[in-house]
Amino acid sequence: MTVPQFLFFCAFSVVALAIIAFGVLVVRTAQVDDGGPFVSRALLARLAKPGSERAELQRWAFYLHRISGVALFAFLCLHVGDVSLFVFSRELYDEVHQVYGSTAMRIGEVGLLFGLLFHAFNGIRLVAVDVADLGLVASTRALYGVVAATVLCGGVGTVYIMAPVIG
Repeated sequence: MTVPQFLFFCAFSVVALAIIAFGVLVVRTAQVDDGGPFVSRALLARLAKPGSERAELQRWAFYLHRISGVALFAFLCLHVGDVSLFVFSRELYDEVHQVYGSTAMRIGEVGLLFGLLFHAFNGIRLVAVDVADLGLVASTRALYGVVAATVLCGGVGTVYIMAPVIG
């Protein structure tokens, strides 16, 4: 591994750790604000509501939407940085982009693909919920569609992304 490749990998690692830290922060905040997964008065009060008034999946979709949005923004910043290397030196650009062929980076690209798909599909769902004034039941069904579309499209994309290193 060359020095530019190592520096890029370090930057990628910092971005990945920042995304993980933000995800942990969102989940911990959720635990404090929303009662979290542990037994507490807030959790018991929320679970005592009838299913039609309880929006657990919507809440977690909101948290995942926030995390995926921050992850996409962080990757975009890193991507602008690595593409801008072309201005300085084509050889440096090519050298750094050889890292993208590694198994670790391809796994990162799969994670990026799933984050991008969920964020895009869920964003469309949120617009539809607002424009069509959908209720909780229809919104939840749309969320199931978002998850199904994300898994289906992400699975197909994973095959193409991982094909060069697996088979």
